[in-house]
Amino acid sequence: MNSKNMKYFNSLSSMHKYLLIGLSIIMGEVAIAQNSLQLSSQNIDEVVQAMNLEEKATLCCGVGTFFRDTGKGIAGATGGVAGMDRFGFPQTYLADGPSGLRIKETRKGSTLKFPITAFPSPILMACSWDIEAAQTMGRCIGNECKEYNVATILAPAMNILRFPLCGRTAEYLTEDPVLNGRIAAAYITGVQSQGVGTSIKHFVANNQETARKINDAKISMRTLREIYLKGFEIAVKTSSPWTVMSAYNKINGVYASENKWLLEDVLRREWGFKGIVMSDWDAGMDGAKQIEAGNDIVEPGYAIQRDAIISAVKNGSMKEEVLNRNVKRILQYIVKTPAFNHYTFSNAPDLQTHHTVARLVASEGMVLLKNNAALPMSAGSKIALYGNAAYSLNNREVGLQHGLSVASFKVNKTLANTYKQYLGIDTTAQEVQLTEGGMIYTMFKATPDIQELKFENNDLKAQSRSNDYAVIVLGKGAGESKDCGSIDFELTQGEKELLSKVCTAYHTVGKKVIVVLDIAIPIETSTWKELPDAILCAWQGGQEKGFAIADILGGKISPSGKLTVSFPAKLKDSPAYDNFPLDENYDWDWAQHGFLGKKRLPENDKPVKNIHYTNYAEGIYVGYRYFDTNHIAVSYPFGYGLSYTSFKYEHATIVPSTEEFIATVTIRNTGKYAGREVVQLYISAPQGELVKPQKELKAFTKTKLLQPGEDETVTMRLPIYMLSSFDEQSQHWIADKGTYHAYFAASAKDIRQTVNFKLKRTFDEDLYSDKLNF
Repeated sequence: MNSKNMKYFNSLSSMHKYLLIGLSIIMGEVAIAQNSLQLSSQNIDEVVQAMNLEEKATLCCGVGTFFRDTGKGIAGATGGVAGMDRFGFPQTYLADGPSGLRIKETRKGSTLKFPITAFPSPILMACSWDIEAAQTMGRCIGNECKEYNVATILAPAMNILRFPLCGRTAEYLTEDPVLNGRIAAAYITGVQSQGVGTSIKHFVANNQETARKINDAKISMRTLREIYLKGFEIAVKTSSPWTVMSAYNKINGVYASENKWLLEDVLRREWGFKGIVMSDWDAGMDGAKQIEAGNDIVEPGYAIQRDAIISAVKNGSMKEEVLNRNVKRILQYIVKTPAFNHYTFSNAPDLQTHHTVARLVASEGMVLLKNNAALPMSAGSKIALYGNAAYSLNNREVGLQHGLSVASFKVNKTLANTYKQYLGIDTTAQEVQLTEGGMIYTMFKATPDIQELKFENNDLKAQSRSNDYAVIVLGKGAGESKDCGSIDFELTQGEKELLSKVCTAYHTVGKKVIVVLDIAIPIETSTWKELPDAILCAWQGGQEKGFAIADILGGKISPSGKLTVSFPAKLKDSPAYDNFPLDENYDWDWAQHGFLGKKRLPENDKPVKNIHYTNYAEGIYVGYRYFDTNHIAVSYPFGYGLSYTSFKYEHATIVPSTEEFIATVTIRNTGKYAGREVVQLYISAPQGELVKPQKELKAFTKTKLLQPGEDETVTMRLPIYMLSSFDEQSQHWIADKGTYHAYFAASAKDIRQTVNFKLKRTFDEDLYSDKLNF
């Protein structure tokens, strides 16, 4: 301050002096804020260096679980990544999404609606075997994420289905790693085409829900790499997901979220992953260990985790450079998000298109298991709709009664009302309609599981005379945090009785009976599948399921889905039967990492099999690999699915190219309906040092819609790396030279063409070879 200004300052009263000083301080702080370092894609390293320790630790912790309806944030979002005003970047949001974006449709303090599309279950999407369909569905989900300000959707779930009763079977995709990786990669590509991210999960070996937070998956290195890691590897290398979610469980004694070998050596150094890793919610035990291992963000983010990270740096147990590494990765993620890039969120995704896609994907993935000249049903036929599951719907699902009615079938209203009264559903609810995005939904609430409605024989006789078809819907549910039991694999006594009596009544008068399976897990079918005339596995079809099922039953669409998981004849036939928590019935207490309920763990410290640890004793022989190699009959094999038409496979070839083989085959529609065929390529390897399954899926494709008499020549790539197996002794990927057999097949049990080809040199590559590509 010069002498003139100082003289003026001294002439002021004390109050004016204080006001002037305060104003100077405020203006100075504003100037500092305006001139502070603002994050951009060009100065990430500089921002990392400018952050203090507390800010770094805060960024490596999530911002809480579930934004409840507080009027702030996104109601229903699962969590988020912290924002920092000092560096000019906003908080970004994460949301669950096994079957589409999961957020609340209403928010406190807002009159707006935020409707989302309930897409088909992931396993149903995968049963389409359709790369384009998976990518299109992903693109629609990505659009909803972007328009609702969700930066990343926590999907797809990619854990292998090693046993039919895993609680999250419907959320996962398949028992095969190649199909797993290809379908997931297509979904990821679709979502991320919208400028938002995916989080592939649960990395890795979260193959049971029981005790998932403490369970130690004991897996050989070959099995881990060939079966459980392979799908993730394909997805990472071919679609570059923004994030990976580490699993709850341990792998060979180390929590996945604290496993440096898994997250740094395999995921980043071997596979070249460039995104961020976040923990599953409340996974692991030690926040500092997670950060050290390369788990960039611990979710949902607690003060105790943040403090542990700060303490680890201060006491020298973790170098700050490690924390800086994670922070840099997070900032690289943040600068890609729509919120950071000032995207104007419309809150108006293209729901009309998304509903159409949901319906199409559902119909593409439904699997026709049996058809004894019953389907498609004749137009305008009278339908008797049986089964509690035919009427017990979740909100916003299109019911089968409504779907069939819109398709001009005459559904027996008397029978429908009888079921609704039995289930406690308001019979007038069928007139209550909700219009959303141009689509109409009948609103029924889901009902609890109750015994199937019983019918007298005389009633069934009368119904069989007055209706053209009987359609029986059998439902089986499942979900996160609990595995199913053996009782869930079997039909109930009431379901068996209903099926038997309806079939008897309708067959007596020459009428057909169709069973629709609205299921979340594979179920036992071998003892009853001869009874009905047709069986359609509809899985869980999402909000459009009633329309999609009607599209199939009425012949508007010829079924083209194929099973992505084997249906064993008996549960005991499954290779993991002795190494899965079957019927353990433990109740999990999330907060205490313990068990509550009727059945408790022993109080001693002795580990309990399939609870504290699970032996993956079947090794690489998961699903069809086991059944085929050991010649064990199944009810329905992997890759199986019927059509209304028939296909002939012709002119199969395998031609060598640079570091790969090119397979081609011509598919001809030899039937009377237009249809699509899934072509599966299985490979049998020559005898070498490593024992291999009888055959393994290595490639697949799906034809376009072929008209009767039309053909298409399809092409499949077969990189040499895909022929290799992991040798634990040398830590190399090896494919023996010699003669290989290529099976062009309609399922694992239905081989249509066989071609032999030779690998002239042994493929022998280390873990960091540039030849380990897809």
